[in-house]
Amino acid sequence: MFATDLENRITHWADSAAALFGYSASEAVGQPFGALLPFRMRDAADERQLLAMIQAGRTWRGEGTVRLRDGSERWIESTVKPWLVDGDLVGSVSVSRDVTETIEAEFRLRDERRFVDGVLDVAGSLVIVLDPAGTIVRFNAACEQLSGYRAGEMIGGPIWDALIPPDELGGVRAAFADLRAGQFPSSYENHWLRRDGGRRLIAWSSTCLTDDAGAVTHVIGTGTDITEERRTEDALRGIAAVGQVLASHGPTDASLDAIVATLADGMGYHHITLLLVDGDRLRVGASRGLTGLPASLPIARGIVGRVARTGEPAWVPDVRTDPDYVAVSPDVRSEIAVPLLADGRTIGVLDLEATADAPLAERDLRLAQTVAERIASALLLGREQQALAQRAELLRALSEFARATNAILEPDRLAPALMDALTRIFPGDVMTLTTLDRDTGRYRLSAARGVARSIIGAEVRPGDGPAGRAIEQRAFLGPIELHRADYASAVRDDIGPDALISVAVPLIRDDAVLGAISVGRANLDHPFSDVECEVMELLGAQAALALANAALHQEVSELAIHDGLTGLYNRRHFDATLDLTFARWRRHRGQAGLAAIMFDLDHFGRFNKEHGHQAGDAVLRAFGGLLRERLRSSDLVARYGGEEFVVILEECGLGDAVVVAEEIRASLEGRAIDGPLGQRLAARVSAGCAAIDPAEPTKEALLRAADVALAMAKRGGRNQVVAV
Repeated sequence: MFATDLENRITHWADSAAALFGYSASEAVGQPFGALLPFRMRDAADERQLLAMIQAGRTWRGEGTVRLRDGSERWIESTVKPWLVDGDLVGSVSVSRDVTETIEAEFRLRDERRFVDGVLDVAGSLVIVLDPAGTIVRFNAACEQLSGYRAGEMIGGPIWDALIPPDELGGVRAAFADLRAGQFPSSYENHWLRRDGGRRLIAWSSTCLTDDAGAVTHVIGTGTDITEERRTEDALRGIAAVGQVLASHGPTDASLDAIVATLADGMGYHHITLLLVDGDRLRVGASRGLTGLPASLPIARGIVGRVARTGEPAWVPDVRTDPDYVAVSPDVRSEIAVPLLADGRTIGVLDLEATADAPLAERDLRLAQTVAERIASALLLGREQQALAQRAELLRALSEFARATNAILEPDRLAPALMDALTRIFPGDVMTLTTLDRDTGRYRLSAARGVARSIIGAEVRPGDGPAGRAIEQRAFLGPIELHRADYASAVRDDIGPDALISVAVPLIRDDAVLGAISVGRANLDHPFSDVECEVMELLGAQAALALANAALHQEVSELAIHDGLTGLYNRRHFDATLDLTFARWRRHRGQAGLAAIMFDLDHFGRFNKEHGHQAGDAVLRAFGGLLRERLRSSDLVARYGGEEFVVILEECGLGDAVVVAEEIRASLEGRAIDGPLGQRLAARVSAGCAAIDPAEPTKEALLRAADVALAMAKRGGRNQVVAV
């Protein structure tokens, strides 16, 4: 507390001001406050408002930073009241308090929120958060891009108002009507309606967040747009079916028409032509959506003729700009023509045309090229039939892999689940999953097949073996032939075959290498196909996403149940877990012991005043570490509030609790704690111990007894253990 005159010169300077700011009264009185203690308000407008309010006889409140005598800056919260003498304003009286810790916590929370917002907005997957009524709470950038709606338009409204098609409303509403944790579908598919009226098929993985009572508070869904994937799968399945006919019976009218029908019905293309090279002409084998086509076209004319001659695909966004275009329909605006290639020569052309209402895009070019490859192979040899089936199966398996792994958010379960899913997709004699240990920054073997289980956890160095080389090079590796000397040193002596043909893919997410997957086959005459390598790379990307999601979920979960300063459990988690502890005790009919210890750091408020809150935080962290060192992993240890800590010891009696509490008390008394400024700090603790009373076997009674014992220890002089 201090006072200033109308020129802002200090006239009164309380001891509390000297303690906070570092200047004595003799140094402060008569000095301009702003010169003595440079003060920067949080809001620049507050300075003008302060002067105006004081002159108007009103009280001002605000925050800002002040530079103390020792040169440090602290945040203070001030209340400034006008000082009136006989009704005349003669100055002001200020009451200030140090709020540095509060403001810094506010800034940290703001930064954490910005971080979470940033993670959600850069996530490649759709991320949407709903409340139990189906109201949209979060709507990330990927959702905006896919739906055409801005987050500001969607947040606060029910999801079914704009996004859910009418034919799927019943199922979505029913899921929310009976919303319970563990029963909401964790993996499912549904459609979204875009702003432009289009429908997109989304594969979702969802989870429910609950409050302490187990009631669902939010539903978090992460989704992937699988419209094109499903569309492609359907088309490839159709092409695979008619490919058998093509390979067996050749390009009959019926088989060619079946291919065109598949593209038209399954993929929505309305102008399709399949042409086969016949000497110097292109014979029209089948078509849809175009009338008046001749039976054949000269190979020297048109965009399709150019593609047939050069063997190069053509994507023409506006046919009016291409001099080779030969108009067949006045409505056509874009065209894609891709060659059917076999053994390096063109045997036909697949041609797609579209109107201005639905122009062809680059994805259509990629799809057309894929389809053309299948048709050409089936026409020439029929051997591609097996490859088509293999691709469809691998893509299906990859889709199942993505759904299964994205639904697992526990890191301990994820590694074996990834390995199990991998073995269902790729046959192999030796398989390893190497992941990054975030605590040490080292890569370790986390799952394996064909390798001794005892080596799980062994370090895999970058550059060592196929997985290490994929990590070091940040690129897909293989297929390559490896001999025992080429194996990773961690597994070299635990692999049976002396030679393997191997592939390895790095697991990269957000430019960070999270690990690698390697697959080896002992049969060197059975190499990996191009399709397998392609899917292996896709699988690596999906596995990396699953690992990143699991790590993020673990971080969020840790923050929810742990005290941010000491790392111990927080009060909320302690209360919930204590109920489970008592349930176990009752199942054993009270035959096992159960004891509680309440700790309270001695004179902690005075300690903070003398040394500062940062030093107090250092003591809290050190004491939390001491509890973790001394107590068992099965013991329930929590920061109960402020400088109070509580421990629940299962299968222990009162005597055991006293021994443990005394050891911890003595350890803290004999320990020097490093302060934030390099000083050596000393702290003491009092403890109260109690055992469960069979006459009143409740958690309230146990904690109350321990609290009474703690109060006795404090009244008895502190730095001691008392049991009741």
